[in-house]
Amino acid sequence: MKEDSAADTRSLLLTSPETNVDEYVDVEEQQPSRRNRRRRKRHHNAKQVSREKHEIRIDISVAAVEEPVKFCSRSEAICAHLLSQFIPHFELQNGVTFQVPIGEDRSGNTIAVDFLVDGVLFEYHPVRFFQSRRRCGDFSDRDEYRSYAKVFHALNSDKREFFHEAMRARLTMNYFNRRRSLLDQHPLFRRTELIVATTPEEFYERIIKRFGKHYPKSSERFLSLFEELMKTLPS
Repeated sequence: MKEDSAADTRSLLLTSPETNVDEYVDVEEQQPSRRNRRRRKRHHNAKQVSREKHEIRIDISVAAVEEPVKFCSRSEAICAHLLSQFIPHFELQNGVTFQVPIGEDRSGNTIAVDFLVDGVLFEYHPVRFFQSRRRCGDFSDRDEYRSYAKVFHALNSDKREFFHEAMRARLTMNYFNRRRSLLDQHPLFRRTELIVATTPEEFYERIIKRFGKHYPKSSERFLSLFEELMKTLPS
């Protein structure tokens, strides 16, 4: 009975419109006298009405404090737009459904997968054949890139296309295996399915048609929508 009375006292102090809540967060509860307890019980209903009138509500939702979404590429922004348009209940949330962290590289930088869609990790990653100052596309090193370029330029036009597509498949598989290896070491995502799409058509077939609703009926229509967004979305 004494414990109930102490709880009532604390509730009345915290809900009174003239009381500073911070002043009583860490204060030790005191046991009231029998006389005070009876008076408090008699006016309990009146205090409840006062509480409803002066109750303060604070919005602590994730959306109120979430950082703005930043895209690494235009194609990533397009995928996000189409996922939000065609996947029911999909919402972009940093670190939750977008740029989901799965590990770190040798320099300590975070490695993330683009999206989490209905419990499936999805990465949109067009194969990179070009060489830059920092890296050689999706090739493992400069030697592999130079070997590819040397063979490619030595072939005629018919064989070049076949060789290029074979190399595309190989680089795609290598990229998937690297991501899968990181996920297999992750305590949360080691059993999570991973899908990698390298083209808008693969994005349509593997993600939109599987999880979406009211999407374009043909891949051609979807591709035209993708290309239209490529021109209209801000960079």
